[in-house]
Amino acid sequence: MSRGNLSGIHLEIIEEMILESLAKAAKSMEQMLRIRVNPKLIQFGEGILKPLHEFDDLGRFKVNLMKVAFKGEINGAFYFVINSHEMDLINQVCLPEDITHSRASHHKMMRNDFMSEIENLIANMSIAALSEFLGVEVIGQVPIVRNMKGELVNSYLENENEQNKTGFFVKSTLNGAVVNISPHFLWMIDENFVRITKLNTVA
Repeated sequence: MSRGNLSGIHLEIIEEMILESLAKAAKSMEQMLRIRVNPKLIQFGEGILKPLHEFDDLGRFKVNLMKVAFKGEINGAFYFVINSHEMDLINQVCLPEDITHSRASHHKMMRNDFMSEIENLIANMSIAALSEFLGVEVIGQVPIVRNMKGELVNSYLENENEQNKTGFFVKSTLNGAVVNISPHFLWMIDENFVRITKLNTVA
């Protein structure tokens, strides 16, 4: 946890909201993938989202990165980052063999769309959690999906910090209990989140 203008009580309340949101995300992911998923909150707090060495370690291996921006009284974005190997494992578990082993372009699109549907659901659930927590209207934007080398992810996120004017961040993973996956679920929220949280909660 990273502390700045928010008190310990504020951070405890925020942590409860984040954990509840992650638990719901894991439950939805479990239902869609038919595997057990354990959410893990790595870090949260005020300031920008700093680089994650896990992405640099991937080097030239490809990752799938989905961004779901949101706007309203608070602004920001959610990012779901999963490497290509983890996507292959999910597809092998959840999709018919003729689709997972096919090189046809429409089957490849189906594999990508399946993962994107899960990521978008998780992001929209988290947007709803933020809206409910703060009592403000927050509207999700059209998802943007990018495929890039793992070593480029941190540079991308650094630029996103500037675009979002990040004032609060969350690092988390959604870990498969049996299937070896641990995609990152990241939050970047502007300073209005801190301001409204302080107004709405008594410290």
